[in-house]
Parts: sequence; C-alpha cells; structure tokens
Amino acid sequence: MSPELLEILVCPRSKKKLQLADTATLERVNGLVKSGKCKDISGAAVTEPATEGLWQQETGIFYFVRNDIPVLIYDNAVELKA
Repeated sequence: MSPELLEILVCPRSKKKLQLADTATLERVNGLVKSGKCKDISGAAVTEPATEGLWQQETGIFYFVRNDIPVLIYDNAVELKA
C-alpha cells in the first residue's frame, strides 16, 4: 500500500488514523480465523485469512485488505479485544 494512501486512511467509524497491521496483529487475526472463532462486527463468520490489514490500535478495529483494496466497511471489520 502506498504511503500516500496510508496517510489519508481513517477508520470510517471513529475517524482515527489507521496503520498497517504488523505481523503480530495478522497472526492474531489468522489464529482466530483458523480456530473458527473469528466473527466480523455484523456477527458473520470470517473464514478467509488475512494477508494484509489496517488496524486502529486505540479502538482495536481491524480492517481487511483484499486484493490490495482496503475494505473499510465497519460491519466487515473485526474487533480485537485486549
């Protein structure tokens, strides 16, 4: 993802800046996916692992990036609780 695009992306709900998910965050999401315990905000099961994502650390909201396109739909995001 280009630095210019990353600079302007914010969470559509909180309006807080997003950052690229680090390896630990991706592993956390993928662990939930693999265990069958990953659900998005709408309650739907997430079955496709994340290869890239955007993360709002303060709110714990993770947005998937699919085919190099950020999916910034809040209902499709995953809330990572502490």
